[in-house]
Parts: sequence; C-alpha cells; structure tokens
Amino acid sequence: MAKKEGKMIGLLSAATVEKFLDMVIQNTPILKYVTCPKVDLPSGSYPVVNMAQYKTRGFSNAHNSTGGRKTVATLQELNAADVSYNLKELVLALVVQDSYVDDMATTPEKVAEMFAKVFAKDLSQVLINGDTELEPVDAENLTDRELTLAILDGLVKQMTEAEKTVTYGDTETTVSKKIIKLISGSPDDYIANPDSKIFISPTDMNLLWDEVTTTKPIIKERDGALYFRGKYELVEIAGLAQNCILFGDMTGLLAPLGREVYLETQRYPEARGFKGVLSCRIDCNIHPYINMRMLVAEPEVPEAPAGGGE
Repeated sequence: MAKKEGKMIGLLSAATVEKFLDMVIQNTPILKYVTCPKVDLPSGSYPVVNMAQYKTRGFSNAHNSTGGRKTVATLQELNAADVSYNLKELVLALVVQDSYVDDMATTPEKVAEMFAKVFAKDLSQVLINGDTELEPVDAENLTDRELTLAILDGLVKQMTEAEKTVTYGDTETTVSKKIIKLISGSPDDYIANPDSKIFISPTDMNLLWDEVTTTKPIIKERDGALYFRGKYELVEIAGLAQNCILFGDMTGLLAPLGREVYLETQRYPEARGFKGVLSCRIDCNIHPYINMRMLVAEPEVPEAPAGGGE
C-alpha cells in the first residue's frame, strides 16, 4: 500500500485479498452453503451449477411443469443456470487500540483475522436481512445496522418477493410442527434432494432441543451433525429471525465477493489507537427457480366491523 499524508491507503495485493476473503468465508456460516465465487468484474453473471436442468429432453420437473417428455427442447424452453450480479460496496470501520496492536505485533495475521471476523458478521446480516426499503426508527439518525442492511435486498426479502414461501398458522405451535409444515409444503424434488437442509435460527434450535426432552426423539446425531428425523441436516444460522426457517438447497443463492478490497488506516489519538476502514464489494441474488422454501406466518385476517354492517 502507498503511504500518503500520514495514512496507509490503497488496494490490497492479490495474495492478501485471497487470504482475507478466505477468512471471511470461513467466518460467515451462510457462505458455506451458498454459491460464493470471488469475482473480478463489478457486474456480470455466474453459473449456479446446481440449478442446471436436463432440458434438452424436456424432463418435467418443478421448474418445467408443462408435462410430458420431448425429444428436443426449443430455445425458449431452456433454463439458464446463470445468475446476474452487480456488486455493492460494504464499508467497515474499526478502531484498534494500541495495546491490542502491541499484543499482535508479532502476528499481524491476527489483526487481519479480527477484521475478517467483524466484517463477516456485517456480511451475514446483510445477506440474510438486507432490505433496500428498510424503514429506519429515526430517519435523521440512522444506526450502523440500518445503513448496512439498506445496501441490498437479502435472502429473506427476495424469497418473500419471489413467493418461495410456505405459511404456518395457529395450529403449528412447536418448532417441530412448523418444520413438518414447511417440508410438507415443499415440492417433491426438494424433499427427495439429498442436498436439502433445514436452516434454522439459534432461538428455534434451542426450542427444538427443549421439545426433544419432552416428546419422542425427532433429532438424530450422525458424523457430528444433527438431522431432523434422521434425514435432513439441521444448520444453525445466526441472523435468521425466530420462526424464519428455510428448507432446501441454498446453492441457488449467489453471493459473489469482489476481489477489489481497499484498506485505509490512520492514527486515532482520542482512542489511543488506529482507525481502519475496510471497503469490500458484495451482492446477493437468488436464482428464479431456487430449490428452497421459507416458512412465514399466515397473514392476519382483518376483523369484521362491529355491528355487522356491510
């Protein structure tokens, strides 16, 4: 990096970026299950391999419900596996005190790891709960979280807008009943897919464990992982709201990370340390035919006006 006016500013080297992005992916649990390529271009498209379909013979599936089998599919009937992206900038400001820098002086990788872990938390939040139309609590004083979430539309909003949802009602009073309702409301292709998983919030996971202690066992342990009814792996994802449960194959979500990463540091006397500002570029887009469903509450039915008037 070039030094200018007492600041360290510049584009990180290719080798440093690769190591940093690897640490970000390692510390962002959701990125282990989505399609997360490192890209050079600010916009373009990327193939989501698991979304490719055997369309040349016109097999009928959840994406092609026309029925019947054809010898050759027409060009209009082909489904592309590519998902378009347009990277947005995500900025992280972090203050590192002198005492911490001194402790880490012999291992600067620890400082980079700290940046990666903090950045991973912001990245996970925006990928899951991002909403460009988010209404702030105070429009004149936006919080850091509100500014971060407004960068792009995350998984939850995109799944809702694409109507890839299954509703639950008052009869689904336990987490296990909600999961069963979600699986039952999903297409057979998702149920039979060996890559399908259940993505659940930490709160719901704790409630599910409580249910296990009072009812018949519904969770099985195998090879260090937990499986619902011994079939679908349970994946705990921080950032998911309670009762927001997902079922299916999450590789249909494209979350590219740009290889253009900037880092600027400067002395911060008031805090007896240094202030670092990290700039990365990300995006989040689901495939139109993503093999996943999300559980949502049934919409409330408005009460009839008093007096029974029409």
